[in-house]
Amino acid sequence: MADLPPLAPVPPPVVRTTLQQAEWEACIDAWTVLLGVRIDVPAKIFQDVASKDESTVLFLLSFYDQLATSGEAGLKLGSKGRTLRKLSFLLTRRILLDLSSPPADLLAWDFLGNLCCCYPSSAALKRLLSDAWNKSHETITASVEKAKSSIIKKLMNNKTAETPAVNADIRTLTILASTLPACGQVLMAGSDYLDTLSDVYQAYPRETLRRVLVANVYVGLTSLLKSKPNLSSLLDQLFGLKATAGVGTVKTRKEPTLLSDLVCSSDLLARLEKHLRDHPQKRGEDLVSSLRTYQTESRVFHHRYQKKKKTVEKGKGRDVPVSGGELHAHRMSLVTQIQDLFPDLGSGYVTRLLDFYGDNPETVVAHLLDFSLPPELQSLDKSEDLSIPQSIINPDHMAPKSPPSEIAEPDESFARKNIFDNDVDLAELAQSNDPNARNKLRFGREDNLTADDVLADRSKHAANKAAIISALATFDSDEDERDDTYDTADVGGTVDTVPASTDAEAEAQNRRATAEDLDVSLFKSYKSNPGLFARDAATRRSQPRTSLKGETGMTDEAIEGWAVMLQRDPKRLSKLEDRLALSAGTPGGAIAQPELPSTSYRRPRADEESEESDAHGGYGGRGRGRGRGGPRGGRGRGRGGGRGGGASGEQNTAAARQRKEENKGSRANHNRRQQRAKKIARGGGLPG
Repeated sequence: MADLPPLAPVPPPVVRTTLQQAEWEACIDAWTVLLGVRIDVPAKIFQDVASKDESTVLFLLSFYDQLATSGEAGLKLGSKGRTLRKLSFLLTRRILLDLSSPPADLLAWDFLGNLCCCYPSSAALKRLLSDAWNKSHETITASVEKAKSSIIKKLMNNKTAETPAVNADIRTLTILASTLPACGQVLMAGSDYLDTLSDVYQAYPRETLRRVLVANVYVGLTSLLKSKPNLSSLLDQLFGLKATAGVGTVKTRKEPTLLSDLVCSSDLLARLEKHLRDHPQKRGEDLVSSLRTYQTESRVFHHRYQKKKKTVEKGKGRDVPVSGGELHAHRMSLVTQIQDLFPDLGSGYVTRLLDFYGDNPETVVAHLLDFSLPPELQSLDKSEDLSIPQSIINPDHMAPKSPPSEIAEPDESFARKNIFDNDVDLAELAQSNDPNARNKLRFGREDNLTADDVLADRSKHAANKAAIISALATFDSDEDERDDTYDTADVGGTVDTVPASTDAEAEAQNRRATAEDLDVSLFKSYKSNPGLFARDAATRRSQPRTSLKGETGMTDEAIEGWAVMLQRDPKRLSKLEDRLALSAGTPGGAIAQPELPSTSYRRPRADEESEESDAHGGYGGRGRGRGRGGPRGGRGRGRGGGRGGGASGEQNTAAARQRKEENKGSRANHNRRQQRAKKIARGGGLPG
């Protein structure tokens, strides 16, 4: 390895602008060759010499720094640039994994962050960083801790808090933590880092800085749910941010905070809820519920950070100049806007800048102010003017215009298909001289055969006879034909297949009983916890509401509507309270009814009957048959005499009637017969 020439570092942009294109390509070719030699060196020689080769470390540091920060086009565009990037990655991988003690500069947070910026969404890079962490996690952890302390000091200093360098460092840490979650877990260790970011968020309302801080905190907190999840640490950090924002207290800030921006602008709560579904924890569920409420209250201050959706190109973009000499009016207005800020720039140079940055004047102005233009643009003539045709400056509206070009003849090879292409045109057949075509056209029958001729033709007689015999063989004359008299199609309606014994009243009674039981169940839950029927998102996602929906089979809207109607109906409320009071103390919560004595008549005992006879015996008297008995049996107004006399409302009336019916069998109608005989005797003779 000592015989090989050292690798020169990549020059900064200032030096790069002084190099010609041929010199720059020669540098790229030299780097490519030397990197390939180092990659192909045997393992034993590489182990001995690579740890002492400082030129390789300096090249890799400068290469990835220039590629990540300045966006050097020559290092990533073209086939040579892609080859150089591939070889640099392979050499970095061999140094980090094959050497027993890799250089500390290649394990520093800034180098690893630049490496992540150069290979975004690379699975090979993620595997490399994971293997490097497993091998040298102590060195990487110390580097990240050092960067963390440095950023805290810079943010606490008012002079350096909003500098682009601090923002760039935080972005690099964010990208590194996104690719290697273990670094994000190191950032989230302790509370000093989050407290500093929260204070800076409140002190500096600049939108760009706030977005950088929120992205860093989001990646750090979500890293606690990856690789080796640390839910306890994540909940502690969220509780700390919650206390800083004063959530759930009287001092709750009615302004955007780091926590409100985090829960409103990202999917952190959704990720946490998904993790808690797999690993339930009461502490985490309560925290998510309170943060959801805080998210609803703070939604007016933030909007969700989302990538711009990719739209399908419909050909409705800006018009492209027809030729190189003409300039569109919209492009001229963009050139004028930039020249108002930089009058020393020529219109031709400004046009080249717009071509490079996609007609975005804001991006052009930003790069001009930061002096971050690519070397190929800096090497151009800045005073170059654009030659505008005289026809655009002073157009002659009266100049004659060329006539429109002739309409092109349609291509005969192209024939449009039609559904009638295969149809026969009778008119063409009639006028055709082709004998084959004329044979296809017939007037009348194809053959002039009569019925006698058809019957006399015996050529197909055997085949037809066999078909008839085969059909008759399959016919069973003894098989009963199915009776379709009462089929639905014949009747013209539907046949009622429900048994006539269905008791509709019993079914309705069962439905009423089920509804009453459901009301009692809901009312018990309402009495124990009225907040369970609240109409908010947190209550709907709570575990008690879920249990109530599973028990009753009702939706959230139905449960909340039941509570609203119960509050509007005092009678229903009192009725349910009475039912709940009656069901108290009974097994299974059944309704307890008071025992009521029977009011139906029961035959009295002997002693009770004698007492009733003594008490009421002289009231009706003995009476005379059907006479209208008074108090003593004489003729009065009330109907009924004898032993059945007395007031109709007395309790012994039913007993007296029963005794009368019992004695009627022994006496029969003797009394009535004797009275009839007396009447006839007084009349003096025969009846009639």
